[in-house]
Amino acid sequence: METSPRIGRPRDPGKDHAVLVAARRLLREVGYQQTTISAIARRSNVSAPAIYRRWPTREALLEDAVHGPGAHRLPEATDDLRADLATWVRVFLSRSASPAARAGVPGLLADIRTDADRARLLSLQDPVRAAFTARIELAADRGEIPGPVDAATLFEILTGTTSIRGLTQGGAGADAFVAALAGALHVLAAHGDELAVEVKESES
Repeated sequence: METSPRIGRPRDPGKDHAVLVAARRLLREVGYQQTTISAIARRSNVSAPAIYRRWPTREALLEDAVHGPGAHRLPEATDDLRADLATWVRVFLSRSASPAARAGVPGLLADIRTDADRARLLSLQDPVRAAFTARIELAADRGEIPGPVDAATLFEILTGTTSIRGLTQGGAGADAFVAALAGALHVLAAHGDELAVEVKESES
C-alpha cells in the first residue's frame, strides 16, 4: 500500500524576517563577535533550534542578513542606462556603508576557511548579478550601447569598488562617488571593446 509523503510544517517567513532584522540590529549595536545565535534568538523571539533549521551556521545566517537579496530592493529598469547605473551604484554603496555591513563583512571574510565557504558567499550575489546582467543586456538590445557587453566584468567593478568605498568611508561624499562611478561604468559599457583593443595595442 502506497502512502503519501509526510508534509512538514511550512516555513514561516515572518520568523525569517524577525531573525534577519535582529541579526542586522545586533551587528550594528554590539559587533560581529557578539552577534551570536543565542543573542539573535533572544532579540527575535525565535528559538535557537528554529534558527538552525533555517540556517546551518551562524556565518550563513549573518551572510544572508548582510548580503541576501531580501536585504536590499533591486533597482527597476528605466529608459536611461546611465541613470540606472547611478541607482545601482547607490544601492551597492548603501548596503556596503550600512552599519550591519561595516560590522559584519570584515568578520565574515576573516571566517572564510574553505572553497565551500567562498562559494556560498558568492552564491548570495547570484540573483543580484542576474538582474544587473539583464539590465546591461537590455541596454544592448535597445541600442543604448553597442553589444555584446561584458556584464560580468562591469558587475565585478561595481561590487568591488562600492564595497571598498562603503566599508572604509561609509556614506561620506556619496553623491560625487555615485556620479563618478556610474559615469565610468557607462563609458565601459559603451566603449569597453574599443578600450580593450587600445590596451592590447599599447602593450604590443
